[in-house]
Amino acid sequence: MEGIIVMNSKEQRVYNLALEVLHDRLSIREFGTLIGKSYRQAQRIIKRISEKQMLGVKHGNFLRVPINKISSEIKLQTQKLLREKYFDFNLTHFREKLLEVEGVEIQRETLRKWAHEIHLVKKVRTSRRGRAHKPRPRMPRRGMLIQFDGSEHDWFSGEGPLCTLIGGIDDATGEVIGLEFFAGEDSFNCMKVMREIIEVHGIPEAFYLDQAGYFGKTYREQEHTQIGRALDEIGSRVILATSPQAKGKIERLWGTMQDRLRAELRLQGINRIPAANEFLRDIYIKEHNRKFAVEPRDKNTSFSQKKLNQNLRNIFCIKETRKISNGNTFSYNNKLHVVLEKQDLRFRKIIIREHSDGTVDFEIYGKTVKVEKLELPAKVQAA
Repeated sequence: MEGIIVMNSKEQRVYNLALEVLHDRLSIREFGTLIGKSYRQAQRIIKRISEKQMLGVKHGNFLRVPINKISSEIKLQTQKLLREKYFDFNLTHFREKLLEVEGVEIQRETLRKWAHEIHLVKKVRTSRRGRAHKPRPRMPRRGMLIQFDGSEHDWFSGEGPLCTLIGGIDDATGEVIGLEFFAGEDSFNCMKVMREIIEVHGIPEAFYLDQAGYFGKTYREQEHTQIGRALDEIGSRVILATSPQAKGKIERLWGTMQDRLRAELRLQGINRIPAANEFLRDIYIKEHNRKFAVEPRDKNTSFSQKKLNQNLRNIFCIKETRKISNGNTFSYNNKLHVVLEKQDLRFRKIIIREHSDGTVDFEIYGKTVKVEKLELPAKVQAA
């Protein structure tokens, strides 16, 4: 109701004691002692109350509208955006979008209070406290170590197929240097991303991988797997992690991606792999690196260009060898094949290369040869 002044208990007490002073029943020094103020401050309070009565106990900004106060309309619009358009964004990500897309700048704490009012603050995932792992320092130069992994997740928020994001991050900078969606994680898909990293940036000194079957095991030689063999051919190495914490940078990357990228894909209406890969390539990776990548300690690079003149397609493939037997025949995929050459090739080795596009080629001593699969007649069953 207009004209009513509401005072709290402390203000009421100050006002009552001030009346005692004004009626000469209490001195100003005693008044100041009782309210915990200096003599000069007590004088000013008594003067204000004598002039303004009850308003004298209120702060000088009482009933004044702050010059930086945000209108209730902007507050309601912001809360509506958070509730309807950006409901799966964390507050930091939402604040970035408010500025970049909506053209509204809100202070972090103000935004947090508004979100709490409508119960739309994303809960931070917590896990049981485990053993502390001492962080490993970053490598000093780009290209010394690429942490590489895949993450299967519901990237399309239930609106598209379950798929896997495969990528690599430079250990020195935290820069994402390769990232692509696939239907699953296998040797072909991993080699495709590795090949693209090498074509764009050069050959790194090593890839840091987990101990998946197609990456290898710590007790085996690098060439045991197709990926290890391919990296060995171009002069790179495989380093296998012994725990998830050992490759913490890319594990944290997946946490960030599952929070931010998933929300961005939903906001863009993207729920299919080709469109998602186009969004990654044209927009998201550049923005992510702009926000999260850091400068390396050493400005030099360890990416090598020496062996990039090789045919990477014939390296990043499934490569096997067979020994040719009588009649220029050999077995591959449980089928008998014959080399269509006139000369006798018995006991020679033939290299078989299977590519991600499904094509297969055959080579003997650096020369590509034609091969035909033999169709054996069906066995006649005894009566």
